[in-house]
Amino acid sequence: MVLPLLSGSDILSRLSSIFLGFAPAFLLLSIGYEAVFYGALALALMAWLVFENAYLYLSKNNKSSASFKGMEDNMVLASDDRSLQWSDMRISLAFMVFFNIAFFGTGNFASIASFEISSVYRFITIFSPFLMAALLIFKLLIPFVLVICTFTAITKLIRVPLLGCYFLVIICSDVMTIHFFFLVQNTGSWMEIGNSISHFGIMSAQVVFVLLLFALTSIYTKDIQTTSCKQLSRKEM
Repeated sequence: MVLPLLSGSDILSRLSSIFLGFAPAFLLLSIGYEAVFYGALALALMAWLVFENAYLYLSKNNKSSASFKGMEDNMVLASDDRSLQWSDMRISLAFMVFFNIAFFGTGNFASIASFEISSVYRFITIFSPFLMAALLIFKLLIPFVLVICTFTAITKLIRVPLLGCYFLVIICSDVMTIHFFFLVQNTGSWMEIGNSISHFGIMSAQVVFVLLLFALTSIYTKDIQTTSCKQLSRKEM
């Protein structure tokens, strides 16, 4: 997991290194279909990156008839990042979808007891609840790391401020939190009451959880380099 820090700083090399670097740890802690889930999630995230790259290329072609001066004034800020647009909401929505897939892809993250304890037998065979729980939590955090690293790389690719996209994610999370708040039940079976409360609690804690993961994954994504938007525009002109 340290080797991705020594890989190339371009987006494709760094993300490929991150996916391959975390793969051995996840596979050694997996049983059954979970290994397939990791590969499918990595391919889906790479497809998301390719889609955003193609959308960026088509957008620049559509705006090639505009003058460079107008495009620079309207889209590029002093920090070489363009301002947020309504179309950038798709990035936040896609992030929410992938984040929830990582959340429930291998089981219910809200209950560690729902996971197979046999997945940690490759590292420890003596019953140790704290160490086993730590290994399980580490395994469950790996898909989140992949999703957030891809999200950060996409914001750097299309030159959108990461903090602005994070605020869009907060808005989407707040809307879902309000939705689940009105679905909280105090009548019915214990399962229905527990599920309604857990859904609301998960969405309430997601904002803080995502922020902590952003701080963790910044180690891998802080030196990712992309071609400057101004340089690309000058080359096209």
